[in-house]
Amino acid sequence: MAVLPEEEAAEVEVLNERLKKMTGITDKISRSLTKLSGSAQQVEMSVQPILKQTGSLTALAGNINSGIREIDKTMKLLDLVKREENTIRKGPQVVGLPDYLNSVKCLSEGLAALQSTGLKSAEKAVKEMTLLLKTGSVQLEDQFKKTLAQDSTPCEPLHFITKKLPFPTFTPEKLKTIAVINEFLSSTIGTTATSQTQQAQSSAINIYADVRGTYISSSLSSLSQGCVNTATRRNTAVPYEKGDNGISHYAQALEGIFSAEYDNIQRLFKPNLWLKAYTQTTQQALTVFSNTVRQLNKHIVSFMITDCYLAFDVIECVTATATRLGTKTGEKNEFVEALKPIRQTASASFYEILEDLKRKGNSMASVPLDATVSDYTQANMARLRRLTDYQTAVAGLLISLGDKNWNSPYSPTLAANQQSFDVGADEAKGKMYIKKQQQCAVFMVNNVAYVETSIKRGGLVGVLSLGGGIAKVEKWRKKAVEEYMVPWKEAAGYLLDMTYTSKAAITVAASGSKPSLTSKDKEAIKEKFKNFNTLFDTLISQHKSYVFPDKEVKAMLFKEITFISPLYGRFWDKYHEVVKDKHVKYDVTALQSVLASCQ
Repeated sequence: MAVLPEEEAAEVEVLNERLKKMTGITDKISRSLTKLSGSAQQVEMSVQPILKQTGSLTALAGNINSGIREIDKTMKLLDLVKREENTIRKGPQVVGLPDYLNSVKCLSEGLAALQSTGLKSAEKAVKEMTLLLKTGSVQLEDQFKKTLAQDSTPCEPLHFITKKLPFPTFTPEKLKTIAVINEFLSSTIGTTATSQTQQAQSSAINIYADVRGTYISSSLSSLSQGCVNTATRRNTAVPYEKGDNGISHYAQALEGIFSAEYDNIQRLFKPNLWLKAYTQTTQQALTVFSNTVRQLNKHIVSFMITDCYLAFDVIECVTATATRLGTKTGEKNEFVEALKPIRQTASASFYEILEDLKRKGNSMASVPLDATVSDYTQANMARLRRLTDYQTAVAGLLISLGDKNWNSPYSPTLAANQQSFDVGADEAKGKMYIKKQQQCAVFMVNNVAYVETSIKRGGLVGVLSLGGGIAKVEKWRKKAVEEYMVPWKEAAGYLLDMTYTSKAAITVAASGSKPSLTSKDKEAIKEKFKNFNTLFDTLISQHKSYVFPDKEVKAMLFKEITFISPLYGRFWDKYHEVVKDKHVKYDVTALQSVLASCQ
């Protein structure tokens, strides 16, 4: 091992000395730490009981403070009656609605809080607050009623109907005020219990229905009374015509005012209360409407034959109104009970109409001498035309009557297949009382023409086309024309000589000379001219005596009878020189002139 230099050895010696000093210091620090650790344990053991005691005191202080706050809060609740009583007693009109509502809200919330404490000492305060809140509720209901009444002055329905204006609803400002009060009645006052909430909601709806129901009923009262007065004062000697009664205006007013009220209800109440509020609000007006229908029905029953059409008018107008309202409100059956009696009367009227037509048909002593359209036919077609004015109502009633009672959307059997409605009944009556075939035929032609015109003008085409009624009427017309032409064809038979003269007598020379006739043949020709003249004059005289209300009928029959002219011309050319002039009354020109006079 090499020997270190002296300088380095000295440095090592110094370092060793320092190391020894550090080791001594470390030992001292270690002993001090050990001593401190022991002291800390002693301190901790001494302080721990003090900390536990301090925590208990802190919790106690918190409980005391919380109790003090609750006591203070309860004291304030107990004083709430004194603070709010003055406002509640004065009412919303004196203190103003916002302040009054705030006072009611404070009372309602205070009552709920006080009840939740369960303190027996608070029972008196709870009772006082309940009574005061009830007073506030009553005054608020009264204010709700007054606010509603401000915009519930009865209106004039015809003003809105004739000008096609919507019925009035609440203004936005008024609606806001009403909604706030309604909200307090339905929610704020009733927050203490579910049953009270339901009572408050019912109270609000009842008040609303009472005020607005009276408004609706009063607004419609003039129309209701007008319908009854118009019906009872009408001349019952003539049939009812569509629009004679004000039921259409009444129905329009019902629809308009009900629809407007439903709009109000939707803005005021919760969706689950819409139908209830609407039903209660319109009930009063529906009751009046039901009474109106019963009075109309009583009148209709007394004058069934002339006024049964009023029943159809009521059904058609009101059914359409009910359908549209039901689509909007969801209430499908509000008019069902009201219409029930008049629907029964309308259903029974079909039989009464038929029986009346039978009675009048059987009592017909004669047909008109001029063979014009009979009153019976006119009455029948007028009734059919009136029925077509109410096709929806009539179709619905016929369907409800069931099979074998005109069970179809239209009523072809009612319109054409019943003998009491047939012009064919006129034909039978005509042949029974009038033996003259021509007069009966013209009578039939005139009546059938009237029927056809009534069908075209009265809206019966669509009804009759489904049941073969149009074809039946055409058949009647053709048959009537054929009947009319029978005596004319008889006259034409006198002008047909082929079957009455011998073959030798009609041999004509190639030069075109007239046939040579025996004395017997000449007598036959004379007889033909004589018989033709007599029958022709009779037919012309009768034709001129008839009345043709329809010019087209007269033109049609004239065209039919002109077939005689060419036949006569041929016969006259062939034989007028063979017989004496006294047997030939008309030449061709004269006959054509006589025929022309029938135009």
